[in-house]
Amino acid sequence: MKYILLLVLAVSASFTSEITAQSSYEKGMTKAFSLWKENKADEAANLFERIGRAEQDNWIPYYYVAQINILTTFGLKEATEIESRLKKAQNFINDAKTFSKDNAEIHIMEALLNTAWVAYKPSVFGMTHSTKVEQSYQAAKQLEPENPRAMLYHAEWKMGAARFFGKDPKTFCSEVEKAILYFDKEQKKEIPFYPKWGKDQIKRVQRNCNS
Repeated sequence: MKYILLLVLAVSASFTSEITAQSSYEKGMTKAFSLWKENKADEAANLFERIGRAEQDNWIPYYYVAQINILTTFGLKEATEIESRLKKAQNFINDAKTFSKDNAEIHIMEALLNTAWVAYKPSVFGMTHSTKVEQSYQAAKQLEPENPRAMLYHAEWKMGAARFFGKDPKTFCSEVEKAILYFDKEQKKEIPFYPKWGKDQIKRVQRNCNS
């Protein structure tokens, strides 16, 4: 089931900051994203973490630390390193929740985290963490029914599960079409660096509808 999380591999490359202000927070965040795009993921994560500790009440830096720790497990083979990074990701998600309760984007990231656990060891984490994935996506959709990331990646999760159990993944193609509409309708948030990634992954997810 590792192919399920290929959806997030291009996240860092798809983020383009439109912030031009010169606050130390914005400068630091811009630098962290630059490091990430230069494939210096661990350096970026460390900078995001430092920014989060300095900000003290801002969930966004912790969100991106968690995301990096999730993404960097792919390509790793050592179980200890994978588990360490995924546990760190959970801790940073918990930090983010402390500062922003009932946040759809954080629920989506937690769904991706638990998908990573399933992808890492399906025989060990498949039963328990699949339930967590579903719960997180449902929570995100309840908070923001038209969140495009929740719609698209939940659809891909269900497509992967359908394929795994020998069912037709095309059942969920209508949800991908909804996600496209939601991306087109998505309003720019006033909050700097608010998550907006994912639109560039639509065509890849749609391949499940053409096979």
